[in-house]
Amino acid sequence: MRVRRRHEYAITSHISQFSDPAIRAEEGQGDTEGELVRTVDVLVAGAGPAGCMSALCLARQGATVLVVDPCPPPVRQLAGEWLHPAGVIALHRMGITTAGREFTTNRGFRLHTSDGKPPLHCPYPHGTAVSMYHHVLATLLLRTVRATPGITLRQGERVTAVTTTGRARTTREEVSAGLVVGADGRSSTVRRFLRPDEQAPLRLSRVAGLLLPGARLPRGGYGHVFLGGPGPVLAYQVAPGTVRLCVDVPLPGPGPSDIRGYLRHGYADVLPEELRPAFRALLDAGKVQWAAARFRERSFFGRGRCALVGDAVGHGHPLAAQGMTLALLDGECLARHSPDIPAYAAERTARSWSAERLGAALHRTLTGHDPTSLLLRRSAFALWRHDARQRGLVLGLLSMRDDRRSTFYDVLAHVAARALTERTRTARAFPGAAPSMGRLTGLADWLLWLIGPTIGPPRPPRGRLPAIAVMGP
Repeated sequence: MRVRRRHEYAITSHISQFSDPAIRAEEGQGDTEGELVRTVDVLVAGAGPAGCMSALCLARQGATVLVVDPCPPPVRQLAGEWLHPAGVIALHRMGITTAGREFTTNRGFRLHTSDGKPPLHCPYPHGTAVSMYHHVLATLLLRTVRATPGITLRQGERVTAVTTTGRARTTREEVSAGLVVGADGRSSTVRRFLRPDEQAPLRLSRVAGLLLPGARLPRGGYGHVFLGGPGPVLAYQVAPGTVRLCVDVPLPGPGPSDIRGYLRHGYADVLPEELRPAFRALLDAGKVQWAAARFRERSFFGRGRCALVGDAVGHGHPLAAQGMTLALLDGECLARHSPDIPAYAAERTARSWSAERLGAALHRTLTGHDPTSLLLRRSAFALWRHDARQRGLVLGLLSMRDDRRSTFYDVLAHVAARALTERTRTARAFPGAAPSMGRLTGLADWLLWLIGPTIGPPRPPRGRLPAIAVMGP
């Protein structure tokens, strides 16, 4: 840690106006002498996984860290519950174990393709993931934070304003920090002050979360993805004897009066018999939690003395379950480079590039109903059924144990080649169905979108969503 040491408190001037942080940082206007300002090496806004990991890594390098969080102690909510192998290893590097009964070990995924064929078996090539209630991991990290010398944790307090010079205001006091860490999630206050005119993240879909106590997965120790409904369903064991279902509901979706019938008639039949009765019973009881799935590219990591980590940097669809793993790796990397934010940004941009694009590709491939997405979906499934190496490369990228761009390009090239081969076979078998130039252009457009310098928002499907008859609750 290269941040200069300070006394815990100092009588200094402070910045009293935060309405335009760029002007305050550059011109230093609005100073008032004689006000008490708390001075620390690092101020962390947010005590979720990203904030806790950042605080732990920085404190263990000798920094004095103040962590503020507006929320009460962790409660059960529909938030990150899956940690890929790279995230598990990051915790282990900090001496934090996930071997307790509240954590479920997962060896990969089973993809139920809805085409009458057996599920695609997709194990991780290296390492295992864990799943758990979000509050279980949050409580474990907070307990570690409280026990770590050099960290002060204050809950019920939040950051209300920041400048790029490291000056901040909380609901309790003003703070001067060598580094401000915005770990305050998708609606980050820190990010909003650094980029006040930024557009809001793109809405992708809504996610319905259901807890199925007493239910069993078709095969334990794996996450399951079920296709065939309006959107995919992700299922995994979240606690002993309890299965979590995350149901993707495309936009615009039905209104409140129709949503129960929509879920029942659109998704129940794609679930295996082991899960169907509990799913229907929960719908009848109205026990559904909701979350918004949004997309923001991971392209801005901070400015001046302010860094962003986790969802405050960017986020994608929860289908890829990447959020918590990226958050932990961000915190580790920031501590290695602090206070050199450009170096931190350069490493995380490079090392999260493949994971972000894989997540976007999986979301578009598994949810799109346009001809190009359907072609790529069939081609990917056919390839992965017969090529264990390609299947392993995809899971290596998803696990974030492999973050090489060359691996991503390898996967993309093989799927694209398979798609072109399938089109050629179709043209030979059915001359009247030869691919038009427009369809080939659609494939090229899809691929260029994915490998471009900025990924941008996932393209909306051009085809219509499958109609679902809503027959009442």
